Amino acid sequence: MPRTQQYSVDLSADERAELNAMLSAGTYKTRELTRARCLLHSDDGLTDQQVSEAVGCHPGTVGRVRKRYTEDGLAAS
Repeated sequence: MPRTQQYSVDLSADERAELNAMLSAGTYKTRELTRARCLLHSDDGLTDQQVSEAVGCHPGTVGRVRKRYTEDGLAAS
């Protein structure tokens, strides 16, 4: 039985714009871009497993990014 999503991501329009700007700038570390993609896909309503397959990282990474965003906001993610 799949695990339920413990932390939900609900990005504002400004946060989405900031993450998309990061992705198009090309000046960020790969790790930061992976986190940005995780948040964008999570905001679209995908599960950790679906996000991990789309982004190419471990589902645990997605869960940690969700948790960090939920607890500390975008700056911590």
